[in-house]
Amino acid sequence: MSRQFREARKKNNLKLTVAAKMLGVSQPTLSSWEAGRKSPTIDNLAKMADLYGVTTDYLLGRGGSQDTENTLPLPYDQLRVSNGKPVWSDKYGWLLISSSAQEFIAATGERIPFDAAGEIHDIAPRFAEGTIPQSDALTQSEVSSQTQVWVEPISPDPEMREYLRGWYQVKDHFVENEYGTKFSLDSYAAKWLAFKSNI
Repeated sequence: MSRQFREARKKNNLKLTVAAKMLGVSQPTLSSWEAGRKSPTIDNLAKMADLYGVTTDYLLGRGGSQDTENTLPLPYDQLRVSNGKPVWSDKYGWLLISSSAQEFIAATGERIPFDAAGEIHDIAPRFAEGTIPQSDALTQSEVSSQTQVWVEPISPDPEMREYLRGWYQVKDHFVENEYGTKFSLDSYAAKWLAFKSNI
């Protein structure tokens, strides 16, 4: 991942100090990201992708190419040894592999047997994105009164939106998903919206 950060910066002919200033971070901070000593926040990852003109998937090392239209389906044997890996199903969207149970787990908690999910890919086809909920978004005060909400990130990057959307637990000043991704209540309606139920 850190190699991708440095590579993307160099492709744009940006010096470390200039890129750091444009990202709004210190030069040592950007240097530590590029060296792999620290990791950027999701917001900083999105800023880096915008600045360098690449996708967040590229920065995360999830495929060397920007064009994912011609991805091949993953073979069954690979599913059996990839426990916990996120994969894409044309039928269900993003799923997590549960190798021991030989099933996928959807963001809704639904469990789908390997043979019922259709073709599975390690990355989503270009422009693929799940459906946005049709109900009205909750107000910030309504979010605070819930225990769990469906989060839709606000971003021009469809890959970032697809990666971050899903069920989040409501805490005191933020919401958090099972992987530790957090959205602050202070950034509500600026960076994310919440819904009572999934589509």
